[in-house]
Amino acid sequence: MLGSNFVFYNRLLKTLGTERLSQLAARMEPVNLPAGHQLVGAGMPISHLCFIETGLASTIVHDEGGKGIETVLVGREGITGWPALLGAETTPDETVMSVTGRGYLIPAAEVLRDMEEDARLRELLLGYVNICMLQVGQLVLANGQYSLRERLARWLLMCHDRLDTDDLPITHEFLSTVLGVRRPGITNELHILEGIHAIRASRGKVRIINRRILESVADATYGVPEKEYERLMARMQTDVDTPSAVSV
Repeated sequence: MLGSNFVFYNRLLKTLGTERLSQLAARMEPVNLPAGHQLVGAGMPISHLCFIETGLASTIVHDEGGKGIETVLVGREGITGWPALLGAETTPDETVMSVTGRGYLIPAAEVLRDMEEDARLRELLLGYVNICMLQVGQLVLANGQYSLRERLARWLLMCHDRLDTDDLPITHEFLSTVLGVRRPGITNELHILEGIHAIRASRGKVRIINRRILESVADATYGVPEKEYERLMARMQTDVDTPSAVSV
C-alpha cells in the first residue's frame, strides 16, 4: 500500500479522478526498475501491468536467430503489459527496461475488472492501446520508407518526450539493438547529427542540443502518435478533478 498524499508522475494516472485513482493506488505496488529488468517475458503470462513513472521500457520483437528490434517505447505516458487489456494472456514480444526508473505494478486481472465497471477508465486505457498501435504503424513506415538518420532522429525525439532531461542515458550498442542495425551505422549517423548541431554524443549519453533540427530530420516518421496521445489526454481531462496526488 502506498503512503498518504503520494504524488504520481504517470500521465495516465494523473488523468484519473481522485476516487478511481485512490482505488487503483490501494492495489498498486511501487517497484524500482533497473535497466534490463524484464516486465513482460516472451510467451509468459502477462500477470501485471506496470504504470511507468520514470525511465523507459522497450517492447522488443525477436527473430529465431535472436536479432531484435523495438516496436513500442513506453515512459511516464503509459503502461507495459497492455496486450492484456485486449484479452491476451501472453505475447511473443519481450518488454524490458531500457533506462533505469521506477513504476507501479498492479494485477492485470484487477484492471480488466475495473474497466468493465468504469467506462471512462476503459476509454482511457484502450485509447492508450491505440497509441501503441500507431507507434507500430509509424515504425513500419519509418523502416520501409525512411533512412537510418531519420529513424534515429525519431527515436531520440521519442526518448526526449519521455525523460525530463536533455541528457539521454543511452549507448551506441543499445541504439543498434532498438533500431535493428549494426553499431557502426549508428555511430556514423550520430556524428552527422552532431555535425548539424542537433545533438552531442559522448560515452553512454546523447545530449539533445536543438530539438527543432531533430524534428526536421525525423520528418514524417515522428508526430502522428504523439498528436493523437495529446488529443486523448485533452479528451479525458475532467474539469472537476484531475489530481496528481492521493491519500490512501
